[in-house]
Amino acid sequence: MKSGVQSSNGRGAGGVAGNHVRIVLPSVPVKKASLAGLKEQMRSASRAKAQAEAVRARAAAEYSRRMGQKAAERTLREESGQSSNGSRVEVEVAKKLKDLPRTRKAFEDGEITFGHTKIITDTAGRAGIDEQELVDRAKREPVDVFARTARQHEQQKSEDDGLSKLEAQRRARKAGIKTDPTDGMTVLWGRFDPVTGTRIKNMLTAKTNQLWREENPKERPTTEQRMADALAELVCRPGGDKKSKKSKTPRTDLLLIAHYDTGNQRIRDATLADGTPVPVALFKELACQGKVVPAIFDTKGRPLWVGLGKRLATPAQRLALIARDRRCVGCGADPAWCQAHHVIPWEADGPTDIDNLVLLCSRCHHQVHDDRWQIRQTPTGKYVLRPPSSRHRPPLPMKTPKRHGRQRKRSPD
Repeated sequence: MKSGVQSSNGRGAGGVAGNHVRIVLPSVPVKKASLAGLKEQMRSASRAKAQAEAVRARAAAEYSRRMGQKAAERTLREESGQSSNGSRVEVEVAKKLKDLPRTRKAFEDGEITFGHTKIITDTAGRAGIDEQELVDRAKREPVDVFARTARQHEQQKSEDDGLSKLEAQRRARKAGIKTDPTDGMTVLWGRFDPVTGTRIKNMLTAKTNQLWREENPKERPTTEQRMADALAELVCRPGGDKKSKKSKTPRTDLLLIAHYDTGNQRIRDATLADGTPVPVALFKELACQGKVVPAIFDTKGRPLWVGLGKRLATPAQRLALIARDRRCVGCGADPAWCQAHHVIPWEADGPTDIDNLVLLCSRCHHQVHDDRWQIRQTPTGKYVLRPPSSRHRPPLPMKTPKRHGRQRKRSPD
């Protein structure tokens, strides 16, 4: 039996109110279920959860209409046990759904989650949208991926290429510092527009990675501790110790990607490395402030070969990888935390070639080397990470590396 939600209104038999929401549970215990059965239980339970949340949101919206939003928020908090902020957000999203019938139906049918629904309502509140297009994408994409899709959609629908949104984000910037009264620790926080945020993230990540390389492997702090150390060094010693080359602040680049429309002779579709859209006007401004590194693509938009003869990917290859993969091909981690991985191992004569490299974070990298996970290429050319038991197309074919006059030097790395 599949999981599901049943709700009824009015009065039931014997005068008992029929306003209960009932969850229909699977009849097969998890220990006796097959892998396909467990997968179906997860899928149907997720759908049932969304349907239950839609029922609650619908009731909250009607309660708000009758008694006011504050009363609805307070009642929802008392009845659901969630935080005040969570209750406020849910009531606000529920009220907005009256103007988004396609989104409301998909939510009530359990085809999209509350997270998808909130993204659509928020996007619709900022700009005109194609509701059906967003709902269709939400049905196919996890919430984190769909968030990027919605931002790109908003950019495309914007009359000024998103410039007014970026200006609003810059005006909304804020940061603060306070002392936690419970333990006396200092707490920093901040909100920045995507471009400034990416610059800060790149600098902080580069410094964090530098500290990792300088640490004693037997006495490594946690990632969070290392990042705190990196932030402290960047703020307190932004220029580093001039007497020590090791402590010099690492150089970072802001990677911007855009397409050039040869027919109209103009730049279009400008984005940050993670796909966050930026106005073309800002792209041109930033290009004037920094250096432009052109990347050459073939007719299908795939980066061409940019180097051979070294084990480690060159900076140019890494930029091309970020432009192509955007993030870890396994879990979607930020490219700043990824390494260039050889699909065909370098030890097996796999070339350090752009079509033999993919972006992998440390966790996914270990899955490949330690747990025999495999890199696959889809028919569209996209690289994905699959467990060894997955039944997909055969592994990528072994390629004969290009040979030059001199033999490649083996690196101990």
